[in-house]
Amino acid sequence: MSLYLLPDFLAIGGLFAIFVSLLRRTRQTRMRSWALGWALLLTHILAEFIAVNIHTASDAAYAVASITLLLASVAFIWAALEAPLQRWRFLARLAAVELPNVVFIVLLFSNAGTPAAYVTLSIAGALGSLLLVRAGARISDRKERWVFVLGILFAYSAQAALSAYGHPDYAFDWMLCWHYLAVATLFWRSARHVTPGTVFTTLSFVAWASVFPVAELLHVLAPSVHVESEVWNLPKYLVATGMILTLLEEQMTVAEEAAQHDDLTGLPNRRLFDRRLLQAFALADRSGGRMALLAIDLDRFKQINDRYGHPAGDEVLMTLARRLSERLRKGDTLARVGGDEFIAILPEVPDRAAADVVAGALTAALQIPVDLPDARVMVGVSIGVTVYPDDAQDANGLMALADRRMYASKGMEAPSAYAEP
Repeated sequence: MSLYLLPDFLAIGGLFAIFVSLLRRTRQTRMRSWALGWALLLTHILAEFIAVNIHTASDAAYAVASITLLLASVAFIWAALEAPLQRWRFLARLAAVELPNVVFIVLLFSNAGTPAAYVTLSIAGALGSLLLVRAGARISDRKERWVFVLGILFAYSAQAALSAYGHPDYAFDWMLCWHYLAVATLFWRSARHVTPGTVFTTLSFVAWASVFPVAELLHVLAPSVHVESEVWNLPKYLVATGMILTLLEEQMTVAEEAAQHDDLTGLPNRRLFDRRLLQAFALADRSGGRMALLAIDLDRFKQINDRYGHPAGDEVLMTLARRLSERLRKGDTLARVGGDEFIAILPEVPDRAAADVVAGALTAALQIPVDLPDARVMVGVSIGVTVYPDDAQDANGLMALADRRMYASKGMEAPSAYAEP
């Protein structure tokens, strides 16, 4: 019994276990498809093991191994489209598109196909793929849709041409190649940010796609050259590494966002506010301009919490935070720094009058009542405006003065903790 595939089986099995474990923790739609893809690759290795060791079932086992390798790429395509597995209609369409390719493989390994049959199956696959794109595969841009159409036509035309000239084995290698190139393209397209993980994974998919034609060309052009199977299998392990790296990057981004933003409103918290404030000071110093700071405090908010409860208070806070954000410029920062306290940073304001205009717009935004399930409520707002460098020369002084002016607008004395040193 040959056991040379055992290390691959154990490695792929371990990767599958890792992705299943990650799936239980993240519950991402994409992760389900990734786990399915690695399950198919595990089946691929098992089928190859049977083909090597049970000669009477060799052809059937190799066919199964090839089909599962193809379907693994389909699972990765599904993951890149970020479509839930419960979307059975689209999943059925995708399966129907791949049916001609599956039949192609069955005919190839059973030596029952003819050039005409292979060409017909290639045409059927092309038509199915075009119908799938037309039905909408999350490709909204018209130009991008045409790129996909031309890519499909090229892929299947080359597959049909190789089949017509009596090389269905080459056509099969090309079939696997373009499927994994499609995975690389869609994976890159679906990436929200360009990161080392997305670049590494995309290039790994390209390397995986290149294995199939390169191995065939090497066999034809240099039959005496022997390349160990580990070399050909390396790209798939690089893909797995890239996937895990991508997940790690995403989790780090989520953790960083959570550490710098308020859980309720999604606004920057004190940590991110401090960083943005230093940036605004630095920009004003470089340009010789001004920046403004607005200390914002909601009036009568405690009464809403006391009368209607904290869930209603949270709803009011989220609504008012959204209104305040909508009145600010793209480069401004609105941070929640307390229960009903906010601070706005206005970089590059020409003068105090411009900052006062913004303060007036924020006040007007909060004069609109907030509708709750059982009531309509309204809160007041007090705003203290300070401008750097006119009012203070440092952050502490500017914030302390903004607080004093905010409390003055309430008709109250600022707490001693807010006094300037």
